[in-house]
Amino acid sequence: MSANPQPIPNDTLISKLDRRTKRIFALLLAFAVLLVASTSCLAFLFWKKNKAIDAALEDQAFSDFVTDYDNSSDFVSPQVNTIQFLRRGYSITFDSVQYTQEGLSLGGTIGNPTELWISSLALNFTARPYPYKIRDKWAANWGDKEFIPWWNSDWDIGSGQTTVGLLNPGASVPFLVTIPNVKQTSDSIQIAVSFSGERYQYLK
Repeated sequence: MSANPQPIPNDTLISKLDRRTKRIFALLLAFAVLLVASTSCLAFLFWKKNKAIDAALEDQAFSDFVTDYDNSSDFVSPQVNTIQFLRRGYSITFDSVQYTQEGLSLGGTIGNPTELWISSLALNFTARPYPYKIRDKWAANWGDKEFIPWWNSDWDIGSGQTTVGLLNPGASVPFLVTIPNVKQTSDSIQIAVSFSGERYQYLK
């Protein structure tokens, strides 16, 4: 007479099934945690890389802005008894630099080394901070499609104009101008100089 196999109690089957289910759940949970962690790491790396690229692009754009700004403008410093040359060879020498209640008072001479007669000449002086001082203001507009990468007059400290009139070839003439809103502080400023209203005639 053959022996019949003993039936496995239901409690044992349930216990094995429960342990197997717990192992599968633990593996799935570990896989899910690893997937989330790896995805988060990849997302962070991409974000950091994009941020570094954006920063590099902004740095390059600001560098280009400063280069174009410097190459297209004439600047002088408020220093006494120092001959400072403009791009076209004209020179400016300040005899007096005084900070008053009205602003920065500048007195000096402008020289003409060319062979041009210049008449109806007006000198424009605009006090400005150095570009690195307005980096945040520039960056606030960078990336805007309507933003023009040029100096914004809102960043100026103040501007003044004086009429020189006639500037003969090889001669120099005095001028006196006050730039309002300029106060004596520890921050260095640069003064943009430009001509307006002038008429030129070659020396014959």
